[in-house]
Amino acid sequence: MTQPPQSTAPLIELIFDRLADADVLTETAELILAALSGEDDLTAALAGTPTRLDPRSPTDDGPAERIWLKSVTVAGFRGVGPERTIQIGPGPGFTLVVGRNGSGKSSFAEAAELALTGDSARWADKTSVWRTGWRNLHNPDPCWVDVELRVDGVATPTRVHRAWPVGAELADAEVTVTSARGRHADLAELGLARPLELYRPFLTAAELGKLAAGTQSQLFDALFAILGLDALTDADKLLLRAARPHDATIKEVRAQRDTLVDTLDGIADDRARRTATLLRGRGTVDLAAVTAILDEPDEATTDQAVLLCRELASLAPPPLDEVHRLAGQLREASTEAVRHDGGRSRAALRSAELLRLALEHHDDEGDGPCPVCAAGTLDGRWRAAAAQSLTELRQRSVAAQTATTRLTALLRQTHHLIDDLVVPKGPGSEPAAGVLHDAVAALRRVPGEPAELADHLAARYPAVVTAADAARAYAEGFLRQRDTGWRTAAADVREWVAAAGGLPAREAALTRLKAARAWLKDAGTEIRNERVAPFAGQSQRIWAQLRQESNVELGAMTLEGANTRRRVAFPVSVDGADNGTALGVMSQGEMQALGLATFLPRSCALESPFRFIVVDDPVQSMDPSKVDGLARVLAELAEQRQVVVFTHDTRLPDAVRRLDLGKARIIEVTRAEKSVVTLRAGSDPVTRYLDDAYALSRNEEITAEVRGPVVAELCRSALEAACHRAVWRTRVARGVPHADIESAIEDASRRVATTVALAAFDDADKGGDVLGWLLRRHGRRAVNAYQACREGVHGAYLADLPGLVADARLLAAALS
Repeated sequence: MTQPPQSTAPLIELIFDRLADADVLTETAELILAALSGEDDLTAALAGTPTRLDPRSPTDDGPAERIWLKSVTVAGFRGVGPERTIQIGPGPGFTLVVGRNGSGKSSFAEAAELALTGDSARWADKTSVWRTGWRNLHNPDPCWVDVELRVDGVATPTRVHRAWPVGAELADAEVTVTSARGRHADLAELGLARPLELYRPFLTAAELGKLAAGTQSQLFDALFAILGLDALTDADKLLLRAARPHDATIKEVRAQRDTLVDTLDGIADDRARRTATLLRGRGTVDLAAVTAILDEPDEATTDQAVLLCRELASLAPPPLDEVHRLAGQLREASTEAVRHDGGRSRAALRSAELLRLALEHHDDEGDGPCPVCAAGTLDGRWRAAAAQSLTELRQRSVAAQTATTRLTALLRQTHHLIDDLVVPKGPGSEPAAGVLHDAVAALRRVPGEPAELADHLAARYPAVVTAADAARAYAEGFLRQRDTGWRTAAADVREWVAAAGGLPAREAALTRLKAARAWLKDAGTEIRNERVAPFAGQSQRIWAQLRQESNVELGAMTLEGANTRRRVAFPVSVDGADNGTALGVMSQGEMQALGLATFLPRSCALESPFRFIVVDDPVQSMDPSKVDGLARVLAELAEQRQVVVFTHDTRLPDAVRRLDLGKARIIEVTRAEKSVVTLRAGSDPVTRYLDDAYALSRNEEITAEVRGPVVAELCRSALEAACHRAVWRTRVARGVPHADIESAIEDASRRVATTVALAAFDDADKGGDVLGWLLRRHGRRAVNAYQACREGVHGAYLADLPGLVADARLLAAALS
């Protein structure tokens, strides 16, 4: 299989280069770069202020490590009761997990997906039963799933463990993540959240159907994100959001212009006629000329009724609640002033002054007779009592002064309120004005005492407000009858002029924004096509193997449209005739294959840190020829990735065996009573080579001389496969990168001795020590089998080929 597709240069660099090469106005380029940088920079660029222009990276590349799947363990979950573990080969390879429906095999696939992503796509569109029946019926406790991952070059595995206490819901799992760096709250702390979303290494049969039919926008978004084009979408949204208020305001002002012309045409006023003439048409309006008309003074009038009504219409007496509050405050202040009687306060001041002088005299002269009355004595006891009396007199004096000051201020405020009420004077024919005049006159007959004034204000002022409202309503009605409509229209025109004055700036900004969006759209389409091409080519190559006997040819898929009309197009031709789109002519099996052709390149992008792919039940609706094609595709993919396929369909393992896809490992799953699941190895390469060798060794119809070399070669292949397995297991556990393991195996594969030395001693250069080691550890039979595999059949083995196979089986078991 060709190299998986990958993105090339960073998106921001591509945009910079294209802007530099293209003939783009500077102001348009500034908006494009500002939109890629963020909303704040775009706002600043539109306002003409400096921007930082720090375009953000469109994707989170995530960890650079290569991550492999080591094992999946399940207990008390779905169809698995007692704890069971599926071990996955530590490097690239093809693992088939097979079992009939209900055997529990898909429980492992769901467990792996749930452990890493927190959900299972297989349940997405199912009824609630699927989400409530996740505990195993026979062994509901303990209930947990565990996935062990291996990171290239790191000896300590990464483990994700999800456990559900008794009574816990599916979403309430206790999650434990451990790695070489310690414990983590979740995989996001390891930088894996975004890669899991972009390169999701899990696929179910239900998802395959969705990818190929019915959810084009989801597939579009998935591919679009992988291509690293999110920043283009975000920038376009910012530009669109910035353009909307300008566009809306421009349209609104233009619509108001037509409405104003219609209104002015219905007003019998020369100013309205002249203004309508200036506004009519689609040309630029002379706003200064319109403003000059609006500023023209109203015609002078000597009509006393009109003058009076204009004054009445402008009446705005203080609100009633405000005056009620003032009356209450005045009443409270009056009460306080009475409580601190003014006469007593003056006497208190004099008494306080006398006491102060007496205390000063005592301080100067000491104890002695009173200098005023000569009858009393000024001593210490007198001094204490006098000092306390002085303090009390001063406090009463301060309280009295405060109350008097507040009362004086409120009285002044009340008189100002009453005196400031202006009652327009006019002919007596306006009864509303007369009622208002009488109400104000009654209010101005104020009593002398503050408390009485407060009651008077509270009682009389409501009549003033009522009369003022009635007079204003009467005046407004009178003026409406006299008014041609110019006053109201002029106010609307003045507001429109203010808005229209800002249109040139808005139109210029909108033009810039549209130009930026247009350029970004064209550039984005070109970049999108360039980046999707490798994915499209990969899909076509996969489809070419999957289609087998299908007469449907798949063209290069493309991403089309945007926003709510985005989709992935699959152009096809049927028997050479262009049909335009794939979905209308493909069978269910063909659409299943199309989903795989689309999914596999996405999951195999070089940017993905995941070196494994888990596929559940991909064979549905496929005819036998397509199953053979699928087996070839997966086996080829397994040369670089871990491919783990769960299936109940025996055709896929049969195809793997029939096509001699030798690296495939098969695990058979069976389920007994009480959800007891059993895992056993299917025919692995070592067993298959030895079984074939044994069958040939027993074939008496072919002479031993002819059978011997072939049996020896099959035993050698089994020996090499066993050694390779041992090397992978040993070195992965030590944290050796997979590329280094592959290179070591390839270098050692030139000779059997170096291959065995690499497996036995972890050192290919110790081939000369193999014979002695085998003899000491495993005896003469192992040595003879090793020599036969290395040099060919000889001696006793030529007469006992089944014995050679038996010895080779012993040797392979020892080495693996």
